[in-house]
Formats: sequence, structure tokens, C-alpha cells
Amino acid sequence: MQRLSFKDNIRACAVCKTWREACVSVRVDEYPTPWLISYTLDKEEYELYDPLLDKTYIRKSTSPDLRDPFIECSTDGWLLMHDNNFIETFFFNPFTHERIGLPWPDMWNTQALAFSSAPTSNGCVIFSVFHVTKRSVIIKTYCLDTKECTAFMFPHRLPLKDGGFEHVVFSNGVFYCLASIGWLGMFDLSTTSWNVLSRRAPKCVSPNDRFMTEYQGDIFLIYTNTHDLDDQPRYLKLDLANQKWTDKIRLGGLAFYLSSKSSLTANRDLLYNQQMHQRCICSYVWVKPPLNVSDLFKS
Repeated sequence: MQRLSFKDNIRACAVCKTWREACVSVRVDEYPTPWLISYTLDKEEYELYDPLLDKTYIRKSTSPDLRDPFIECSTDGWLLMHDNNFIETFFFNPFTHERIGLPWPDMWNTQALAFSSAPTSNGCVIFSVFHVTKRSVIIKTYCLDTKECTAFMFPHRLPLKDGGFEHVVFSNGVFYCLASIGWLGMFDLSTTSWNVLSRRAPKCVSPNDRFMTEYQGDIFLIYTNTHDLDDQPRYLKLDLANQKWTDKIRLGGLAFYLSSKSSLTANRDLLYNQQMHQRCICSYVWVKPPLNVSDLFKS
């Protein structure tokens, strides 16, 4: 089993339970396969779903503010979320039950929100598109280490106000913000500058059919509903040098795990599971599990 490629390792998992356990035990991966976390209304619990083993774990909520929470975004296995009354804002790790409060006022009143890294790491920065008008955009950042909030105002003449933002992705020191009408705004942390891509992304059938994600510095757009005859997803890659999105790209075995609040990319064949889509009737998001996730969920 040690000599199998990752692709063949995945295929061997389907032979039987014994082979699957053997394959998983020897697999060397960049990080474990993303897991899906979902909350069901009016329940003091949440589910963690491992798509590789097709296994679901039920976790009890550890505090009242985790009942029916509102998830803003996810990075490095952590969730940034509000309680259902939008009073408390906090980080939460669904694997370890760690909770970190966040005393940043007016955070919920934003058009886009993301954070750069785990709140337990050095230099974690929270990013917010606080307000957009026809002529300007207000960006706010909050440094978790220094507890300092900084506001920036940038002029622009693009119609970013209409429809708000769909997705925010952080990569190589830059927050990429995709507006619902296709414009891509980019905020560079090192230069504190805001720029907008000169060409819009192609239109989508509906906001729920377009997702943005990153992998090793590359930014991707995935269209899941193209109305093509073959009903295949469409993949685009950001070409900053030419200020455009490039079509007909080579994916090289990348797999995309898509949700409205957080989309992850991994270097492996896509593992599609129809049950995953049938059961997610509540708030859900993909999260990056810790390397020792198997130790945390031993039977």
C-alpha cells in the first residue's frame, strides 16, 4: 500500500473495509481531507462529516451561544461566528471545542468578512469590507495580537454596492473579495492598498452557483451550474499579470470542496458523495481538520 499513488490509494479504499483502513493508515497527505460541519436548527449539537470515510460525528455544543449560530467564515480549522442574537462574536474550533472571544464592535454590520490565519497563530488579522458607496469603499482590519482596529477609505467608481460580496479568500498576504456582479477587489496587507481587477468575472446563473477558492497562491473560480449540454462545472484561474480570469485551465488533480462561507482546495481527485448534498439542509461549511484529527475521534 505504501507504493500506491494518492489516486490509486483512493481507489483501493473502495475495495473493502480492510483495504480502506490499510490505505488510510499509510497515506501521506498535505493535510487531512476537509470535513463538513453542519448545524441543525433548535439543536444543541452539530455534526462533523468526514467524506473520505463517509462517517459522521455528533458533537454537543459546549455553551448556549453555539445553539443556532451564524457562521461568517472559516480558516485553518477555525470558525468566525456570531450567536443567534448577534451579540457575541467569537472564534470556535469545532474539533477541540476551543473558543476565543472577539471584542470588536460592529463586526456583524459588514459586507464581507474574513481572517488571515488561526487566532492562535501570530499575526492573525481580521478583514472587513465595512461600507461601500458609489464612490468609495471603507475597509477595516483588526489585529488580534495588538487588539488594534484600523480603517481605510479608498475611492472607486465601480458599482460594488449592488448585491454585496459573495466570497472572500486570503492568499499570500492579500484578501480577494468577489462581488456578486463579478468585480474582484484585492486588499494587500503589506501595502494597505485596494485594487479592483479591470475585467469582471463571467456571470453566473445564481449566486449559489459560483465559488472562489485558493491553492498555493493561485485563485480559482468554480461555476457549478453552467447550463451546458454536458452539465460540467466551469473552472477559471486568476491571471493577475493580464488582469483577467483564464478559462480552460489544467487542474492537475485538484479537488474543490465548496460552500458559501468557506471553500477549500486539495491536491487529490474529487470525492463526490451524493449523501453529502442530501443531508446539508442547515448551516454548513467546509473546515480544515487538524493533523491529529484521527486521534481526536478514536472510537
